[in-house]
Amino acid sequence: MAKKRWVIFIAILLTAALLTGCQFSWHFDWPKITSESGELPTLPQDSKENDLIPLDVLMGYAEYTPPQISTDGNLVLYRHMTDYEDNYMVLNWKSGEQSAVNWPSDVYGVPYASWAPDGETVLLFVDNMGDENYGLYTSNVYTGETATVLPGGDNNCYYVADNPENDKEIYLSLFNNDTSLFDLYLLNYVTGEKSLVMRNTGDMTGFLFDHQGKLRIVTRTDDNAGDHVWLKKDTNNMNTQFVESEWQQVLQWDYEDADTSGVVGFMQDDTRILYIDSSGSNTSKLAAYDVSSGEKTEIFSDPDYDIYGSWTDLELNEVTAVSTEGAYLEWHVLDDSFQDDYDVLKTIGDGVFDIIGSSENDEYWIVAYVSDTKETDYYVYDMASNDIKLLYNARPELEEFDFAPMEPFSYTASDGLKIEGYVTFPLESDKKNLPTVALVHGGPWSRDSWGYSDEVQLLANRGYAVLQVNFRGSTGYGKDFMNAGDKEWGGLMHQDILDAVNYAIDQGWTDKDRVGIYGASYGGYEALISAAFSSDVFKCAVDAFGPSSLLTFIESIPAKWSIEYQDLIRAVGDPETEKDLMESRSPLYFADQVEIPMLIAQGGNDVRVPQQESDQMVEALKEAGVPVTYLLFPDSGHGFNSQEDMLKFYSTMEKFLAENLGGRAEK
Repeated sequence: MAKKRWVIFIAILLTAALLTGCQFSWHFDWPKITSESGELPTLPQDSKENDLIPLDVLMGYAEYTPPQISTDGNLVLYRHMTDYEDNYMVLNWKSGEQSAVNWPSDVYGVPYASWAPDGETVLLFVDNMGDENYGLYTSNVYTGETATVLPGGDNNCYYVADNPENDKEIYLSLFNNDTSLFDLYLLNYVTGEKSLVMRNTGDMTGFLFDHQGKLRIVTRTDDNAGDHVWLKKDTNNMNTQFVESEWQQVLQWDYEDADTSGVVGFMQDDTRILYIDSSGSNTSKLAAYDVSSGEKTEIFSDPDYDIYGSWTDLELNEVTAVSTEGAYLEWHVLDDSFQDDYDVLKTIGDGVFDIIGSSENDEYWIVAYVSDTKETDYYVYDMASNDIKLLYNARPELEEFDFAPMEPFSYTASDGLKIEGYVTFPLESDKKNLPTVALVHGGPWSRDSWGYSDEVQLLANRGYAVLQVNFRGSTGYGKDFMNAGDKEWGGLMHQDILDAVNYAIDQGWTDKDRVGIYGASYGGYEALISAAFSSDVFKCAVDAFGPSSLLTFIESIPAKWSIEYQDLIRAVGDPETEKDLMESRSPLYFADQVEIPMLIAQGGNDVRVPQQESDQMVEALKEAGVPVTYLLFPDSGHGFNSQEDMLKFYSTMEKFLAENLGGRAEK
């Protein structure tokens, strides 16, 4: 389910159209710390089990990105990146034949590629090096012909849906420069012809189509950040303006439920709407709404965790399996028709499996096997024969190395709230008295999950225990837990991190004199807060792409995301009525309280957390005499757009942590 809140999470981008150089500023001015004994403990350097995995191997881009299957199920699209090439590739997984996708000339930026509905065209949404203004380009995998459909810069568009009635057409959200809103268009991606389907009224956040390609559902938000789902009364009505009398409100949620509820799609016969609903309960349930009778039928709910995903049998026209995510991803089989598939899939790969894609009629599935000690394996599953074929491991170059397992744990926060998370220990360690890094996830409306993480493995390989905490405000644990994070940036959300560190110390895992914190986006904000408010707990802090002032952060929201403004200020704070609260939770205004060395990284093209947020924090820290290293990457956005940028950051970070916590780093 799409998250309604405007998310500032960090995603280290797997794709980069052009691996270019960058300019950055940095200096090293880190005071060494000592333990109570007066010496900085060090880790053993000579054991084979403690061999350093080379940074450029561990933190490079995945060689293979997640595969996407064509509508007919014969071809698989993926991106292949090595030191020598960077291409989108098309593989006939049955014959083994593969070829590179032609790239449009004079197009540079961060691409997101997907199959067009005709099964022979690749759609390339490309921005300008992380500025998130996407143009649309195409490349035909058979003819090699490329085309510019909507040039980047002049347009900003996002994919919405295919048109089942014409495999040369897709629906797009296209930015309207006059209204600063995204309108809905039907686009022929071959001819470039587009037609307006629905003009955005200023409160529309979602569109849903039936299996005949007709717009049937519009989701609108209100002034209190609630959601309202409207069903079109006459499916033949082609009015491009929303007239309320032509629509019927069928579902609604207030603010407390809106972020854990929403429509998913139409069932195969278009008579029922599948939706997620947390009203009347804490965790979200999966339900169906009958468009003729208005009857609502609950399909599945879990008392502890929200719905993660579902699988619908097209022939039965019923949901046959549902997944939830607690400590691990878990499948719940609802019908025998899925049981045979489940029995096969659960025995194949390492770890837990998830279905991440399928061909048009679900004949072939793309199945991902997620493990904490190896990168993801991707398979094609033939539903009719129950045969399964390995496509590839995302990073085969890592298979020669041993990685540390990720262990779930939970603790009780200071106010009694149960918090879950993961801890990873260095291989061969005794899990006692270790230097520790709290690794804080972004969002904050997201969560850490069990599985392979290059950042976690980097830190564990360098000798640190790694704490990952799904603090209040994280998703998947029900609306009460998520809403408990409202207005708690720098408050109880910060306390949850402190409580996790104290728990690790009490368990004997962590040396209290060697604790650092690192995070990106919201996690970067938490690193700044921890430095400003808790320098007695942490010995160093690393912030990547994090806001330093809640006030200037809210003020910097682009006009194109204005629809989400009410939702955001209810979660973070309203500058007009809660200025004092927001100032009190902004590390920028407490730079003089920071007593530990800082490392800050920022993308020059970041539109979610603009460069100003890091610039002003670094200036304040310098004025306060705090040792700070600032890495500015002009050609990156809210994440690293090139491997050079990424490796420079992690190389600097591992040296910074080693200097301050006593871990290891490449020389």
